[in-house]
Amino acid sequence: MKFALLTPYTGGNLGDAAIQEAVISNIRRRYSHAQICLITYAPGATSQLHGVPAYPIGVTTFGPGFELRKDKVPSNETNGSLFAYIKTTVKRYPVLHATLLRIYQIYQKVMVLIGFAELLHIGIAFRVMRGVSMLIVSGGGQLDDYWGGAFRQPYALLKWGLISKVLGTKFVFMSVGTCSLSKLSMFFVKRALGLADYRSYRDQTSKDLLASIEFTRGDPIYPDLAFSYVRNLYQRSAPRNNVGRVVGVSPIAYLSRYGWPETNFAAYDNYVKSLVGFVSELIRHDYTVVLFSTDPVDREVISEIVNYVSQDTTFRAYGRLLQPLTFTLENLTEQLIKFDYVVASRLHGILLSHVLGKPVLAISYDRKVDTHMTEMRMTDYCLDFRQVRTSSIVDRFKSMVSNAEVMASNLREAGTKYGAGLQNQYDHVLRVLKQ
Repeated sequence: MKFALLTPYTGGNLGDAAIQEAVISNIRRRYSHAQICLITYAPGATSQLHGVPAYPIGVTTFGPGFELRKDKVPSNETNGSLFAYIKTTVKRYPVLHATLLRIYQIYQKVMVLIGFAELLHIGIAFRVMRGVSMLIVSGGGQLDDYWGGAFRQPYALLKWGLISKVLGTKFVFMSVGTCSLSKLSMFFVKRALGLADYRSYRDQTSKDLLASIEFTRGDPIYPDLAFSYVRNLYQRSAPRNNVGRVVGVSPIAYLSRYGWPETNFAAYDNYVKSLVGFVSELIRHDYTVVLFSTDPVDREVISEIVNYVSQDTTFRAYGRLLQPLTFTLENLTEQLIKFDYVVASRLHGILLSHVLGKPVLAISYDRKVDTHMTEMRMTDYCLDFRQVRTSSIVDRFKSMVSNAEVMASNLREAGTKYGAGLQNQYDHVLRVLKQ
């Protein structure tokens, strides 16, 4: 039996990686000898992370720039090639890097319009899909054109769906999320969904955003697939002396100069300075703060926060402000199980903490984060990215500490319920193969 998973994964986002790992493990639980491959925007990094073959999702697929690293590489590291040195040097100059990236994106679009590269990729896609029993569009922000427009993910969904139908492969959308969709993107998405043998969505809002597509109205809603990951980690936490005093803080590069599609430096700077004030307050009160990321770009924000906090001479941060490496899922989960509380912005940094029963204060930048916090009945612990202040973070954090035991109990109960629901979905979807 052969399966293919299609995801907009770009080689570093550990939330997306957790979803794919969850799907892979659940397939293998039912089909121990199954062959599995992934179709992504970063096949090299994806293959390395999951230990399975991976193939390019489209013409605009990233090259080898997202490999995993065991340690931090110094900025002057050439990694043995002139290209690596040039790439590292260019990244030091954000304006130049953004300009060159934009030129490269325009070049890619021209290649697509010309058609040669696209025709070549279609041939590759047919070869990849030969013998595949089921193509699973697995979780995350699949129905979205925010990153790259209509001819990126929406078009890729339609293309791979059509190839599946030609080859007689089952085509499945499982717990997908809906985000930004233009008219052209909706055109592609509607037709891709129409080709599917099964569809489900990770929340009611994602389904509501497709209300104009009549045939989706009877489709089910199942939790985010990340709820089916790390189900056996509760007992892995080692004994600690500082129980109740460790706070994980995971910032996001939203609206920053670090490669985000849109920028608002005033809103971003306010967010960073608010977090700096909060982190400083925690350290003053003898908490240990662990800055962690679930996406490579957010490491730039962590560096900013460390620099700001280090400049404050009114307290000593040494030993109280940590920056562990979280390049892999193992790195990430090893850190998450140590935290007593979490303050985060990315959906899966929040969600994976919730899976482990960790109380989370979310600083929300997106509708999907608001939706998740509402579904978990945690709206009191969800702040607006654009309106956040140090004082509001401190106030909500104090409330969270006071209610931590009740929150943790409720989260574990919800995690068990959602995990069971997802197991039912896996059973149902994999039965589609027999139909």
